[in-house]
Amino acid sequence: MTERSGLIRCRSCRTINRIPAQRIWDRPKCGKCKSFLSFPAGPVEITNANFPAEIADWPGNALVFFWAPWCGHCPGVMIQVKDIARERAGMLKVGLINVEQERMLAGRFGVLSVPKLILFRGGAIVDEINGAVGKGDLDAWLGHF
Repeated sequence: MTERSGLIRCRSCRTINRIPAQRIWDRPKCGKCKSFLSFPAGPVEITNANFPAEIADWPGNALVFFWAPWCGHCPGVMIQVKDIARERAGMLKVGLINVEQERMLAGRFGVLSVPKLILFRGGAIVDEINGAVGKGDLDAWLGHF
């Protein structure tokens, strides 16, 4: 994915479409089935079942937030992550993984404490942050990618 385009998966035929950034808000259509494309305006709940389709096989950038209901810092970071998802809709896929419900994924990615953020590109880990982070720091970190 380039800086000037976003990726959107068609809900009808599941084809991944590359959309120029300036056209993201113009109700683009799928190149294959011609259905109107839409993208989540917020984070996607990630489970062991949908991880391959949503993150591992995603060709663009994906930010995954590992959190737990008992974590004191997670609600504050969750607000920042939801803001990022809304601000970068269509340009950055954002996923949420509840480590209490998805212990296999937490183990797979070595999550020993929460909050934890992992940035993927093309399904591979690019970088990660352990611990709470503010919106400015999160924006600066994502700006490097």
